[in-house]
Amino acid sequence: MKRTELLFNLISIPVDILMLATAGIVSFYLRLHSEQYLGPVHYNLQLHDFILVLAKVIPLLLLVFALLGLYKLRGTRRFIHEFNRIFVGTSLGMLFAIVLFFFDQSIFPSRFIILTAWALGIVFILFGRIVLKRIQEAAFRFGYGLHRLIVIDGSGSEAGVIENFLSNKSHGYKVVGELPNDDSAILKLEDILKTTGIDEIMQSNPHATSDQNLALLQFARKRGLQFSFVPNLFEVQRNVIELDNFKGIPIIKLKNTPLEGWGKVIKRLLDIVASLICLIITAPLSLVIYIAVRLNSPGPGIYKHVRSGYKKEFQFYKFRSMFTHLSTGKNYGDEKAAEVLHELLEQVTDEDRSGPLWKIKDDPRITSVGKFLRKTKLDEIPQFWNVLIGNMSMIGPRPHMPEQVEKYRQHYGRVFSIKPGIFGLTQIAQLTRPNLPFEEEIRLDTYYIENWSLIWDIKIIIKSFYMLLFTRKPNDSY
Repeated sequence: MKRTELLFNLISIPVDILMLATAGIVSFYLRLHSEQYLGPVHYNLQLHDFILVLAKVIPLLLLVFALLGLYKLRGTRRFIHEFNRIFVGTSLGMLFAIVLFFFDQSIFPSRFIILTAWALGIVFILFGRIVLKRIQEAAFRFGYGLHRLIVIDGSGSEAGVIENFLSNKSHGYKVVGELPNDDSAILKLEDILKTTGIDEIMQSNPHATSDQNLALLQFARKRGLQFSFVPNLFEVQRNVIELDNFKGIPIIKLKNTPLEGWGKVIKRLLDIVASLICLIITAPLSLVIYIAVRLNSPGPGIYKHVRSGYKKEFQFYKFRSMFTHLSTGKNYGDEKAAEVLHELLEQVTDEDRSGPLWKIKDDPRITSVGKFLRKTKLDEIPQFWNVLIGNMSMIGPRPHMPEQVEKYRQHYGRVFSIKPGIFGLTQIAQLTRPNLPFEEEIRLDTYYIENWSLIWDIKIIIKSFYMLLFTRKPNDSY
């Protein structure tokens, strides 16, 4: 999803409100100045009172529009797609107004106003959408907001039609490369991704094998890219596909996660609100913890380190739970601390090792205050700041160190298609199973990514706090 797509879809909401309000007000004045054609006006409703009526009706119309898919995040829309849904949505709104008029004629003073507002509403909303569409297409022509697309070419007429269609920038695409449909495609995609950048991959060969398509799909998903293809008998899950077409050629787009589009916007809003509330509520406790950490051992109260996140590494914050000279990092123990860590890792048993990750039981580097903070998870309070500034999310996979990530990124890159989180299914499981196997962690994170919903995020937050406060923790110290 491009920022320009988000911007134009967000702008379409106030534009629709303005168009609907304008249609209502114009209808109101038309009735006032049409007495010679429609007869005298029999109501005494003032404009400001009528505007209050519109303020009650317009939100309902916007809800109907949303349910009809008029606010789905798409780069471009066909005119017929817009017209059909605007006509249906506005007509449903008119029916609602007629029902209200039947029970209380003082709500809408005139049937003429209702009918005129319905017709003008359709015209004005379409006009607003067309203006936005023309502005967006102009932005595309100047190179702003274009999806950088790689076309995997093949035999048949479909590939040629698609290429000709995509050559017009007004459709929102910039073809940055065309690759042959062979085994070298993945390696070439890696090179282009590093040099030019890619937003979407399109397999335009309907005769590609399942193995070829699956390889491209895995590549796209691990890097959070959009993948689309001309369908043959390729099997997909119905709940993660979106149908589209290019000049009559059917295209199936595989959604990377429900967090695309409005899901990402909603999740970010939840992150901002929740993290801000948590920072305010925990401020007095954070001050106490900070003082306790500083008094318990020399060094800073906040530990800063690099973690791997969504598309980039970021500065990670938590309360320091280790002795400063034994903490890894340039501002802490540096090479000496790294040597101590290496010695400890050599003593780690298979029972405490989880795939590419390591877990040190009864770690001697941890301070007495640090043991309490880790057991209660209070050391993670500063991560709410990471959430607020956008490096992390309230819910997501655990943030791991880059040296750990490099050992599994190639095979489990799916978990990097969203931001890491403070809470999550893995974090809940680890409250009672601190030595949770790595494969189980990946399975839980992948399931969350593919089945996200706002309600689920809220439930995970509530359950996490409940378990932190009331669930008995295991005695094992990791």
